[in-house]
Amino acid sequence: MVEKNNKQSANNTGYFANLSKKKKRQKIIFTILAAVLGVGLVGSSMFWAFGDSNLPTQNQTTNEQQTNTAEQQIAVLEAQLKEEQQNTTLMAQLAKLYRDNGNNAKAVDTYVKALKIKPGDVDLRKELSETYFLIGDYHNAVLEIKQAIKLRPGDAYAHYYAGQFNAFRSDDGRDVAKGIAELEEFIRIQKEGPDVEKAKQYIEELQAGQIK
Repeated sequence: MVEKNNKQSANNTGYFANLSKKKKRQKIIFTILAAVLGVGLVGSSMFWAFGDSNLPTQNQTTNEQQTNTAEQQIAVLEAQLKEEQQNTTLMAQLAKLYRDNGNNAKAVDTYVKALKIKPGDVDLRKELSETYFLIGDYHNAVLEIKQAIKLRPGDAYAHYYAGQFNAFRSDDGRDVAKGIAELEEFIRIQKEGPDVEKAKQYIEELQAGQIK
């Protein structure tokens, strides 16, 4: 179970470090997007004039299918939870689906409910801390990851998250030194692997002042 959770954590790592960079590029991206959409609208107008207006594009069909599938999965889990109200595994699955589909408020509420039932679950706390960070609630993100480390000091990815949460938050609570220390602890515990190399790179960039 720990190995599975570490693999899942590995899939999420690196996102936080890039989040602030992405925000800085949003204006450029939106400008490019506007230009692309303008071209798209011209092509779309020609299609409606000369083509079959009832024929959906492949992307539209795929997006609709994904949305329907997610909604169906959420509905199924919500129904199951009505029958098994203390099932934290179902809550974790549902909270992740909420988050993946943009409903962060429900994701937070569901993780919090699960932790009231199972307060010692480190993986739930890590997931909740990620969600807090992604919505910009850096204070609670750090509080939750601190609690996860307190419960399981040897959890490498809890230290990895703590490093990123401290070093890459974009408010007055940013603590680069603390972030570097946590990343170094992750490297000490994890020892090797692609995320270790990423952590080393983050440390070098933070020490050089390249990440602001």
